[in-house]
Amino acid sequence: MSSREQILNTIRANRPAPVELPDIHAQAFVHYDDPHQQFSTLVETLGGCAVYVNEGQSVMDAVKAHWPDAGQGRVVNLLEDSNGEQSQTPSQAQSQLPHDHQNVDIAIVAGQLAVAENASVWVSNANLDCRSLYFLCQRLVMVVPRERMVHTMRDAYAQIKIEERGFGSFIAGSSRTADIEQSLVMGAHGAMAALVVFV
Repeated sequence: MSSREQILNTIRANRPAPVELPDIHAQAFVHYDDPHQQFSTLVETLGGCAVYVNEGQSVMDAVKAHWPDAGQGRVVNLLEDSNGEQSQTPSQAQSQLPHDHQNVDIAIVAGQLAVAENASVWVSNANLDCRSLYFLCQRLVMVVPRERMVHTMRDAYAQIKIEERGFGSFIAGSSRTADIEQSLVMGAHGAMAALVVFV
């Protein structure tokens, strides 16, 4: 018997007894009295901001109110305007190379749902092959319908279907890290600033 077989036989003979998996449905569900308030408060602690579009106000109006200099740099808007046309179609926005998104100042994308528990937004765009837009832009605007707010990640996973689009990501606030020498770095692996617009 080889040493390899001896090691494997020893492992097999000393395996721990199987343990039943916990019943996740037995845990108490989290429910917020005001999920929108929970989301807004938490997203601010993550370095982002949540705003609500008022009657007669457009998404771009909300963006310019939050960032007065919006429009001075390159803006990629994947949302349909009031005429049902996109200000920049996905094919124009994504270009051939992911690195072509490095000079995008503001990217405006659709968010499918928002999660009050951790202030994250589920983004998934079937027509956007170049996913770098979400992560290379300087400022990311995620537009979510107000009624598409869920309380927890469990609620979110019950609704999303990754296989429908092939790509999806939960994005919460602006990108930042303090792993290296406890020095806070903004935009380490995503946008420097994030804005969630509820419509």
